[in-house]
Amino acid sequence: MPNIPKGIIYMGIAVVSGLLATFGIQRYVAHKTYVAPVSTGQVAVATADISPGIALAAGSVKIVSWPRELVPPQSASALQQVEGRVAVMQISTGEPVLFSKLAPLGTEAGLSGLLDANKRALAVRVDDVSGVAGFVHPRDKVDVLVDMKIHDMNDSFSKTILQNITVLTIGQTWEQKENKPIVVNTVTLEVTPEQAEILNLASSEGKIRLALRSRRNETIVETRGVATSQLFTGVVKKQESPKVQPQKEERTVEVIKGLERTKTTL
Repeated sequence: MPNIPKGIIYMGIAVVSGLLATFGIQRYVAHKTYVAPVSTGQVAVATADISPGIALAAGSVKIVSWPRELVPPQSASALQQVEGRVAVMQISTGEPVLFSKLAPLGTEAGLSGLLDANKRALAVRVDDVSGVAGFVHPRDKVDVLVDMKIHDMNDSFSKTILQNITVLTIGQTWEQKENKPIVVNTVTLEVTPEQAEILNLASSEGKIRLALRSRRNETIVETRGVATSQLFTGVVKKQESPKVQPQKEERTVEVIKGLERTKTTL
């Protein structure tokens, strides 16, 4: 065996130790930073806002990969499943397309395709207050109230005139006021022909308000309505204390007749 200088031996040991340390550090870092592959699934998402009554097309929907555990139930996974289907609810940009937001197969595009065979669509004008401040959405259920003046009386009357009515769409229109265009909020309701007559008259004679209902409650409650004068029924007026009449001061005169003295009241 050749005589190897000790410096070379020490250098070789240092190189081997460095290689082993580097390999160990790489294995440790790789173990700590290891990310298990995530199982993914295909989801159809909207590429633009889709309003109720609009038929979905290839340009309005795209397929993306989502982690499988985040894929919503009842979501479409292919363009063929949704192309040509009509939306019954608003679908926002980037939102997964759910089958629950689509009309049955064969439904024609447009609002008429969403209507029941025996129903009508009637739009009513609302504001942020009467329209429940933007909390009403398509397919919600609402009650309709009207507030109007009573003829020949200085009184107003409020009454629930329709109950459990389906909201079809929420929209805006332009109207001219003082030669200036203004935005007017509208809500389109699904009603029967008789309900359409009631709603049309109420909207022209008084002010319409919507009351949002729970979708789990379809109970019809008969109400009597209320007048302004009835709001204060039972309020007791403050009774005035009876006035005390001041007592008149009595005056007496002493009359002396001889030895007799008498008093006379005036």
